[in-house]
Amino acid sequence: MAKKPSMSATEAKKKAMANRGTFDASGKSLGRPYHHLTLAAVKPYVKASADSCAIWGDTLTACVPPAFSLRYAELKAQLTEAMAADEYQKAAEIAASLVKALAVMDTTARAAGHMPPAIDGLLVEWGDKVYCILASGDIGAVRRDHASWTVYHASDVAALLSGRSSGIMAAVVNAFPDAKITHVGPIVEDAIDL
Repeated sequence: MAKKPSMSATEAKKKAMANRGTFDASGKSLGRPYHHLTLAAVKPYVKASADSCAIWGDTLTACVPPAFSLRYAELKAQLTEAMAADEYQKAAEIAASLVKALAVMDTTARAAGHMPPAIDGLLVEWGDKVYCILASGDIGAVRRDHASWTVYHASDVAALLSGRSSGIMAAVVNAFPDAKITHVGPIVEDAIDL
């Protein structure tokens, strides 16, 4: 089967401009949605995981014995399977175990003398990446010390958002103040000024 030629940046920009103001849902599926009971079942773990990431980033599992890290990874894989199968009761049990595992790992790491990274900023897990939004400090040092993180200074984030949040996006978030961004498509501009 022949591979489709990729679209150049200029062609992509022309296509985006031609379709501006329209919304085509075809081909934009994020997969089969989870049942609302499955989402409710994992909500406590989602919160606990976000809270843990805000403190430790992705460093917690490296501060505990390998058996703890391995079991945590196994539980996460089991949760993914239960969610995909919409087995909400099983997902709730696994999510509860994951919440306990995070608490035990935090206690164990601190008892062993490990401390969370000291940064002046915000740590957020998005997908399978940890993002650091640095408020102040040496950005280069944070990037060197935590190579697995994607680190931006707060002013960089504001610059990126200013290009994406003007016009219709700003109107939407103002009209729906509790809305959350769940996906951003590719940037079609030819260049980003650095």
